[in-house]
Amino acid sequence: MFVSKKKYDLLLTRYELAASRADQLEKLFTEFERSCPSHGNGWSYKCILECREAAQAIAQPGSEDLGMTIDRMAFIDRYLNKLIPVVTRRMPDFERQMWEDALKRRTADIYVPPYRYCQQEGDA
Repeated sequence: MFVSKKKYDLLLTRYELAASRADQLEKLFTEFERSCPSHGNGWSYKCILECREAAQAIAQPGSEDLGMTIDRMAFIDRYLNKLIPVVTRRMPDFERQMWEDALKRRTADIYVPPYRYCQQEGDA
């Protein structure tokens, strides 16, 4: 089968673009895996399960200790914070800065409620 030079060039350009995108995706996955090495491949599943269990605890008050629910939320927060550098690389700088400022205003200290400080001081 004969293909015109124009069609060949078009197909070659599309193939190279697809290969380039595949390389970019592979680099993204590699970077993601490096950012979460100690948790293995199941880390994403664990995060989803923790989120669902926290939602269940919120939907059914009293079904779980408040501290456990807060621990679940803290786990999800840590996971998402590790993902941020990988998935926001192409985000415009001004937008990334806006979100980072919002995160600074709402610190992760919320996950360490006052009653835990009291328990830790009493244990010491």
